[in-house]
Amino acid sequence: MENKNTVVPIKSNERIAYLDILRGIAILFIFTANIQFFSGHWFFTPDSAVREINWQSDTILDFIVYVLVDGKFYSIFSLLFGIGCFIQYQNTTSKGKAFAPFFRKRMFWLLVFGLVHLFLIWPGDILALYAFLGFFLIGFVKASDKTLLITAGVLLLLPIANWAFMQFSGIFYPGFAFNTSTAIYQYFGMPVIESNGQLMTDIPAFLQNKNLADFFKMNLGNGFTRIGMLLEEGRLFKVFGVFLLGLWAGKKIIHHNLLNNISFLKKVLITGLAIGLPFNLLRGYLAFYTESLGDTLNYFLHVVTYTLGTVPLALGYAAGIALLCKKHVIFLKLFTPIGKTALTCYLSQSIIAILLFYGFGFNLTGKYGFTIIMIIAFCIFAGQVIISKIWLQYYKFGPMEWLWRKLTYGSNLKLRK
Repeated sequence: MENKNTVVPIKSNERIAYLDILRGIAILFIFTANIQFFSGHWFFTPDSAVREINWQSDTILDFIVYVLVDGKFYSIFSLLFGIGCFIQYQNTTSKGKAFAPFFRKRMFWLLVFGLVHLFLIWPGDILALYAFLGFFLIGFVKASDKTLLITAGVLLLLPIANWAFMQFSGIFYPGFAFNTSTAIYQYFGMPVIESNGQLMTDIPAFLQNKNLADFFKMNLGNGFTRIGMLLEEGRLFKVFGVFLLGLWAGKKIIHHNLLNNISFLKKVLITGLAIGLPFNLLRGYLAFYTESLGDTLNYFLHVVTYTLGTVPLALGYAAGIALLCKKHVIFLKLFTPIGKTALTCYLSQSIIAILLFYGFGFNLTGKYGFTIIMIIAFCIFAGQVIISKIWLQYYKFGPMEWLWRKLTYGSNLKLRK
């Protein structure tokens, strides 16, 4: 018989359907961003020798995705992480158990998964960052609403201060990570390229590489490139700030029935669109249609527009989807299976895309324009929807969700229903 004080996973009938739907939607659009790396879109121009197919819709679709999608859905995922943290806090403390040891163990195993993913599979991993910041999130679960919102607001603006510090002090502190990446490439005899008088890792060569052993060697270096990029753009500040917004939202969902506050949700939707769209349109214009601005000014404006536009638009999306859920839009239920198997789907997307695009797989990197890449992403996701739905008919959790829970709760957790 189950002890009432034993911490166990939340039962399926206790889950909030909206959160699974939102998580599933986030997984889809995170993949549409990630596949641009896998496919070589960021590294091979339309007139590249390897490009085989370009469509007239490529540029305009690329612009639309850049403006409306880029950065918004990992922000939503960060929001969900904070909400989930508070729900787990409630679940744990309601059973008389200490939250901190439980959540530290949960974050430890997520960090393990993330580091394996980051250094051995794909450098764009977000799990390791979430797990690392998750340890610090523990200290805020009991914070007041005022503390959460003020701290979040400050953190969300810090990427601008981060840029200013590096620009005016001349201290490019992420450089150690980029240099480590290049050193690892050179140590293993992997290709490097020269840019602005400095050696750096050769990502196109990594994508086209046909040797599996070299893939793992280069991935070790690429992991440090990712760390450097996160530090350079101040991503740690932004993600943790959204975590805190998620904690606030989690408190309101559990204690104040936030998801039924239609008036508030409409205000968030309208405000998020009103603030987020103009800044993101300006960011898109700067990225696609300006060449005369100097590098410093262009990068500064990019930092400002990204900082001020991304989170508001993401919050607007989250509120809009909540309103659609209240109207019981049947289409949204398609995302529920993905939301329940998000970790498995996120990791499997990396493996599928690598096998499809990389040199040692089907070697499709750089061969297609943006439109076809997006079609491929949606087809892969549609397959995941079908497989996840079938899987959940027989099993309680996704494979990786089950493993994570088993390692965290330390119990003989049954997978089959």
